[in-house]
Amino acid sequence: MRRIVYFTLIVFAFSACNSGSKKYTIKGTLTGVDSGKIFLVKAEAGQPVVIDTADVVKGSFELKGSAGLPEMHYLRLNDRDFFAQFFLENGQIAIVANKDSLRNTKVSGSKTNDLFNVYITEIERLNKEYTELGKQYNDAMMKGDAEAANKAKIDVEAMMDNMNVFAKNFVSENRNSIVAPFIYLSQFVNEASSEELDTIPGIFPAEFAESVYVKEINRIAGLKKKTAVGSLAPDFTMNDQNGNPVSLSSFKGNYLLIDFWASWCAPCRQENPNVVRIYGKFKDKGFNILGVSLDRDKEAWLKAIADDQLSWTHVSDLKYWQNEVAVLYGVQSIPHTILLDKEGKIIAKNLRGAELEAKLTELLGK
Repeated sequence: MRRIVYFTLIVFAFSACNSGSKKYTIKGTLTGVDSGKIFLVKAEAGQPVVIDTADVVKGSFELKGSAGLPEMHYLRLNDRDFFAQFFLENGQIAIVANKDSLRNTKVSGSKTNDLFNVYITEIERLNKEYTELGKQYNDAMMKGDAEAANKAKIDVEAMMDNMNVFAKNFVSENRNSIVAPFIYLSQFVNEASSEELDTIPGIFPAEFAESVYVKEINRIAGLKKKTAVGSLAPDFTMNDQNGNPVSLSSFKGNYLLIDFWASWCAPCRQENPNVVRIYGKFKDKGFNILGVSLDRDKEAWLKAIADDQLSWTHVSDLKYWQNEVAVLYGVQSIPHTILLDKEGKIIAKNLRGAELEAKLTELLGK
């Protein structure tokens, strides 16, 4: 089954100003909270940074300031309740929230946020249908009903196609809004070729060139050129679970699969039995695996290695999405795999299951 790219919304985001105002005012109502503290937060290098605070007084709060290039921010109630992801831009922004259902917070008052809401509403609807079809597939598999499972699988893949078509059309039809490069970066950049990524910034207005989205698309395009099929894989050294340095170059002489994964990644864990089986079949024929974990909890990482019986070499710096090797290779989603030949040249990407087995059979024999 195809892999769905899930959106991570708490990230940097820019938007074109739609108001002549050089100030913003955020007015919020928070049902169920008489008093407390609201924090205006944005993400920097994957970490939350507090920009401003306001007191909740009789269920209301207000934040004022001036925004340069608009960025996506979110709110936090007191110490840990995050809610209301929105593009912060100059003008009036209204927040309507309820303490008992913060995930259903409504944001309105700017063209950028209104457009983003249209996108999210439709994606959530499609995701709901996708989830239901996935449940039907799993139920059929559990019952051993191959015919029903095959039908459900086709329906799931068709729904995934529908979601991609909707997102691509949304980007094309709304290219004059910064929401468009945000969606492209979230949804399509990982699977796109470097050649495609070279053309994408040109479809947006020139002023978007300084946005974090277009800059990131350009950065990833550059990385993809360095890690394109046919290129020599960039060397790196990272510590294994025992603190010993492991270099990529030390694997030369064998075909090597670099496997980017994490203990918290459900699709990765679901794929691991296939990887274990393929490793067992080819490990004595000149094939090896180097697991690069995007974990941040060492105990969880080690437990997953043991539980899934992953007997090959593993490395991690426990920096989550800021893992230095993942950044070097421009990894935007996991599982993500890169297959190298005996000289360290990249010969394939994102082969899994039957495709990976077929490729290794071609290279190493049955």
